[in-house]
Amino acid sequence: MPETSDYLAPVVSFAGALASMCAVAAVCMMVVKALFDPSEKRRELIDRYGRWAVELAEASCPRGDEECVEREARRLYEVRIARLGR
Repeated sequence: MPETSDYLAPVVSFAGALASMCAVAAVCMMVVKALFDPSEKRRELIDRYGRWAVELAEASCPRGDEECVEREARRLYEVRIARLGR
């Protein structure tokens, strides 16, 4: 009959590998978040018009055109407010 340690070694090894992968994923997430942290202007627009409006505006405007993004986000926000009646 095999000893308990024969069964325990693979389980401990798997748990260690899983913990290591989780740690690497957490570090990668922090690095990506630091690299792609939104600019101050984008944060201001998100606070003013909402994340959904800014993301839709960024999708429809040329890259780097902040004036277009602000204009489009404002338009989307105003249309939403008009439709909701608030």
